[in-house]
Amino acid sequence: MTFLVIAITLLSIVQNTQSRILETQLEIGTTANDEIRNVSHYRRSTATTDEWTYFQNLPPSQTPNLRKPQILESTIEPKPVRSPTTVLKRDNASNQPTPQVWEYGVLAPNMVPTRLRSPSASPSLERSNDSKPSNMPSTQLPTSRMKDAGITTKAPVSISTEPTKFPTNPSTENKKKPNILLIFADDVGTGDIPRYWNSGLVKMPNIDRLSDMGVTFLDAHSTPLCAPSRYMLLSGNYQHRGRNPNGSWNLGYENNQFTSNQKSLAEILKGAGYHTFMTGKWHLGAKVPPSGLVDRDKYLTSPWHNWTLPLIDGPQDIGFDRSYITSGGIQEAPYSFFRNGILTTDVQSETTYWEPGSYKTSVGDSVILRAGEGDISWDSSSYNMILVNETSMFLDEHFSEKPDQPFFAYVALGAVHIPHSPPNHYLDGQPVADEYPNGHLDMLHEMDMVVGSLVSMIETRGVANDTIIIFASDNGGLRYTPGIPHRPSGPLRGKKGEIWEGGHRIPFIMRHDGVFPANEQRDHVVGLNDLYATLCDILEIEIPHLSAQDSVSFADYILSQNSTEKLRKSLALFDYKKSALQADALRRGNLKLVRFMNKNARVELYDVKNDISESVDLSKDPSYQDTIQEMTKELQSLGPCPEDVNGFFPIHNSVLDVTFNTSCQFFERKPWKCDNFLEGELNCNSLCGRHKRVCVNSYS
Repeated sequence: MTFLVIAITLLSIVQNTQSRILETQLEIGTTANDEIRNVSHYRRSTATTDEWTYFQNLPPSQTPNLRKPQILESTIEPKPVRSPTTVLKRDNASNQPTPQVWEYGVLAPNMVPTRLRSPSASPSLERSNDSKPSNMPSTQLPTSRMKDAGITTKAPVSISTEPTKFPTNPSTENKKKPNILLIFADDVGTGDIPRYWNSGLVKMPNIDRLSDMGVTFLDAHSTPLCAPSRYMLLSGNYQHRGRNPNGSWNLGYENNQFTSNQKSLAEILKGAGYHTFMTGKWHLGAKVPPSGLVDRDKYLTSPWHNWTLPLIDGPQDIGFDRSYITSGGIQEAPYSFFRNGILTTDVQSETTYWEPGSYKTSVGDSVILRAGEGDISWDSSSYNMILVNETSMFLDEHFSEKPDQPFFAYVALGAVHIPHSPPNHYLDGQPVADEYPNGHLDMLHEMDMVVGSLVSMIETRGVANDTIIIFASDNGGLRYTPGIPHRPSGPLRGKKGEIWEGGHRIPFIMRHDGVFPANEQRDHVVGLNDLYATLCDILEIEIPHLSAQDSVSFADYILSQNSTEKLRKSLALFDYKKSALQADALRRGNLKLVRFMNKNARVELYDVKNDISESVDLSKDPSYQDTIQEMTKELQSLGPCPEDVNGFFPIHNSVLDVTFNTSCQFFERKPWKCDNFLEGELNCNSLCGRHKRVCVNSYS
């Protein structure tokens, strides 16, 4: 007996000693982590590789005070852009800037809204002679305009529709990886797309064709709202893994939604040799230079905002080589574009304060919903066509300068978010406005045309067999309009912003000619966050530690309906309102558990395979009680307020590249370690949770 007591005592001493040694090693790594985090965090507030090299050679304690505008160098030669819609070129005779029509023949010059233009100045968008009226949108631009844009007309590309297997070893190291074109629609529900429920009025020949040539996912999910879904897409995470639980929406006081230990999909692809590009709606947050937002009413003209500097934590800081974006799409100030993080508006001469209202332009009726500063040439009706032009220019640059590299082009459309301000005509002269009963449907009409233009860019360049094309939406559809037989969510219950299927089930299509099967459907649950791991799987890219924590690859499932072994078994969904979790849900197989918080606290259960409209609550059925308890426990563990883990769990030190087992005592003794190891937040929420206010507001 005495011998047993002595043995146990010695074993305890050895374990404690080992624990202390491991903690000491972790602290050494933590110090190094701190230095890297300080520099890495500041790197995201800079715009060039030169600055990053410069800061690497300085002590970390100095980096926060070393922003020097004079060493900022643009990564692209500045174009003489006066506004988002007019390119100026020098007249050879007078050497004066002369407005020219954009590539693809798109937008007429001097597109200044009527309120700011003399009555005599009323340019209009001319129809090309080679664009003939038709009941269907054109899938290509007119030949003459393609020639003007430097795009030659080619014979139809030979396309194989037979699927191939992904490579299983890196023996083809020198083989070029496929390009990626990601088209991300705004507020488009499954009912808006004819291939889902056939519940819409708008014909979509281009999206139908994309579906015919690819794989359509019938049970794909986002979050119920815009900004969180954009983080979900690019991070591979549920939204509360980011800086704010409900996403980062506007330019303001804080950095973007990504924390310093997370790498975006663009960063991963760029590190793998991709030429990366984004255009359109950003909605991931960024800090106004030089030190954050001071005056929201004077976004552009406040003397405290320095727009000679790039956005802090903008697209250029999370992996995009090129970008042309607006911070909040078409619905909020500032109503201006940013190129590679730099404001394109001259704040001294091209700024105005837009009051809510409708403004006639040469393209259509530009609509302002919320007052705020912006460019004098802002025109919401031209937004999506501008994105088409920017994508075309990027591809021209890419194939001219970097033809041996693959590209990643992320096109975040304004369609079909409010305000619904369709152009009078599309780029090829096809009519858009007033083709359907309301502006919402007209915008869906334009969106299909945009998809056609973007896909045509891939096909006319002969790279359809080398490009993965993805179409998806950021959340469910908009509210049904009484009297109009168009249902944005089809038979699904709910709409954008709600925890019901209509709020987060989205259209999702993937095409890769000769690799993915054509005209097939998949009905297993997938999430937007899964695209990260899926692309990394296809491209044989290793996912960095602590990135894409909630992402599960469905690469094999794309190729075969029967390859379900590696798919996720469940998917969590979260509906935040301001600083509280309003509701959450868990999809597991055919079942969906829904929880409502606070005064509406209750649990509901639905069989969404047999009850797609979520009309029969099974939560009171005795046979489901054990299932409800299991699903509730899992949902709680995946959310922003998980219960602490009892016992040991692995913790990884990225500097030492070692993994140890530890417990919550590791963080209890030294709480500052919570900032260095995400495992603390995941496993010891009571000590390290960043969203304690949300937990209090949601569960009290």
